[in-house]
Amino acid sequence: MITQSQIIYISGASLAGLAALAYLNRQAPPPATSELPVRFTNENITQRFTAALPEICPVLNLELAVCKQVETFTQTEELRVCWDLINLGTNVVQISVPVSYRFHIHVRDEWKLETQGNRVIVHAPELCPALPPAIHTDELQRLEQRGWCRCSPSELMTELERQITPTLIRYASDPRRLNLVRDTCRHSVAEFVQLWLQREGQWGKTGFTQIQVKFADERVLPLTTTLKLLS
Repeated sequence: MITQSQIIYISGASLAGLAALAYLNRQAPPPATSELPVRFTNENITQRFTAALPEICPVLNLELAVCKQVETFTQTEELRVCWDLINLGTNVVQISVPVSYRFHIHVRDEWKLETQGNRVIVHAPELCPALPPAIHTDELQRLEQRGWCRCSPSELMTELERQITPTLIRYASDPRRLNLVRDTCRHSVAEFVQLWLQREGQWGKTGFTQIQVKFADERVLPLTTTLKLLS
């Protein structure tokens, strides 16, 4: 089977923020500047964050990014007779369909937050694909081409259709595809944590000004800052 992909868009920076923003809007305003809260430390920041998670994000999965692509699947079947001397033609079938790949983290999995000067280092749960990917069947296109001395390729088309969902599940879990959205997801997590810090009165010039995010499936902390306070 031959497949092709065309990326349409990747989004996500605002997805994780929606849950935290709703949480902020439900709560009382943050403390006045004259009553600044005690600054978070390594000893209390993780416990404070995980305690707030059920209110910030009541769902089990926090969606971080959506990647929409057009996937093209092609299958061919050649028929030869008389010891392969006579070619009776090749049937070709093709399906093109937009697919939405969604990526999330399991909110109830382990989190760890650390403080380092004016920076918060977030060790977030593993980045995962939502399975199966969403197929936009209303935009699905089929193409059939029959060989010069062949029957209709309808059976070949049916076989190709059966392969689509298992193939897309494999695509969604491919590390290369995860890496394609990793930075978008990383920024979404940083926004999520930033909104919580704002609510707790811990974000800004008198608090923390940088957030760095590492997912559990990553070996080392990225060198670059994920999110920082604009001057």
